[in-house]
Amino acid sequence: MMKPAARLLLLLIATIGLVGCGGATSAPPQTIDLVVTDPPAPTLSVEVPLGAEVTLRITTPTDDRAHVHGYEIEEDLPAGQATDIVFTADMSGTYEVESHITDAVWLNLVVK
Repeated sequence: MMKPAARLLLLLIATIGLVGCGGATSAPPQTIDLVVTDPPAPTLSVEVPLGAEVTLRITTPTDDRAHVHGYEIEEDLPAGQATDIVFTADMSGTYEVESHITDAVWLNLVVK
C-alpha cells in the first residue's frame, strides 16, 4: 500500500504534467483595419482563428455606432478617428459587424 505522502507526490507530479501539456495553443492577435466609406463598400469577410485577440480598428466618415453581433459589443465611432474594439474571438461562427445608425453591414467576422 502506498503511503499518503507518496500518493500526494504522485498526484502533484501528474498535475504538473497536465499543466505543462497545456491546452490548445493560443492564436496570435489579429488586427482588422476597416475604413467605412459613404456609400458603404460591399461587405467584407475576414477569417480569424478561434481564441485570437481581435482588434477591429474602424474609421467612419461620420459619427456612427458599431455593433459586433454575437459578442454584443457596441462602440461609438467619432467621424474620421480610428477607434479600436478589442475582444477575444472565443466563439466559433460568423458574426456581423454593422452600423447601428445606418444598419449597413461592414464586415462578416468568421471565427474558426
